[in-house]
Amino acid sequence: MAKNTILAFRSDIRGFMKAGYSLPATAQQVANYLAEMHTKGRKPATISRHASSLGTWHVYMQLPSPTLSLEVKGVLKGIHRKSDGRQRQAPALRLHHLRQLLKALDLDAPRDLRDASMFCLCFYGAFRASEVVALYREDIEWRDGGIVITLRHSKTNQSGRIEQKMLPRNPAGGRCCPVTLLEAWLAWSGIRRGALYRSIDQADRVGAGRMHPVTFGNLLKKALQRANLTAEKFTTHSFRAGFITEAHLRGKSDQQIKRISGHRDQKTFERYIRMADDMHDPGNDIF
Repeated sequence: MAKNTILAFRSDIRGFMKAGYSLPATAQQVANYLAEMHTKGRKPATISRHASSLGTWHVYMQLPSPTLSLEVKGVLKGIHRKSDGRQRQAPALRLHHLRQLLKALDLDAPRDLRDASMFCLCFYGAFRASEVVALYREDIEWRDGGIVITLRHSKTNQSGRIEQKMLPRNPAGGRCCPVTLLEAWLAWSGIRRGALYRSIDQADRVGAGRMHPVTFGNLLKKALQRANLTAEKFTTHSFRAGFITEAHLRGKSDQQIKRISGHRDQKTFERYIRMADDMHDPGNDIF
């Protein structure tokens, strides 16, 4: 299992116990717990993950899994039917949004410089938040015209297969160049090895450990407020969706885009493309 999967598994089990249930659990207990989660407004995907974690625990303990029962399957089916089976897609943070976001940051302030570098790298590399905060200085290699980033683990790559992404330098430099911003952040922080993005204390001292994805999300929320972009309901995944949308609408081929995004599942990739097409060139704009 990947590290994040293990963390999620442990969190799910703790949540079940904190809700007043015990392990091993009966099918009725699991079904009640999942129904309670639905009542509290938890997403269907989250509820399904909790059910999977509880099933995994029982299998690991060599016990019959209550999640295979008709009661639990019936509850999950009902939850997904009520939700209409659709996952809420993160809205695409387009290039003009990125410029507005970065413009609201003070690049002379250490925290803003770090955040600007993270945001820009996340967009141009089509990274997930968990991937950006997991980067190390040793993963960055400078080349003529840009940088090569080595990604050792990702959501779709749990085997440790080496993936590399090339990020070009913006000839104009400035706020929307991931390479220029990264160089500025490294120059200020003095980071030579270890975690690429870290905390900064009140005395402007750089921490030692890497940043948590939740912290990344909180920093983005604050930056969106400063940029007057909260109404757009962007999330950390919006950078990835925004890059794919922007690249597609600018005529980049699917192969070129997937080389950056790392998509291997065509159906998932086409969902991004379909949304971009529907937004940019809808079939019903025949007024």
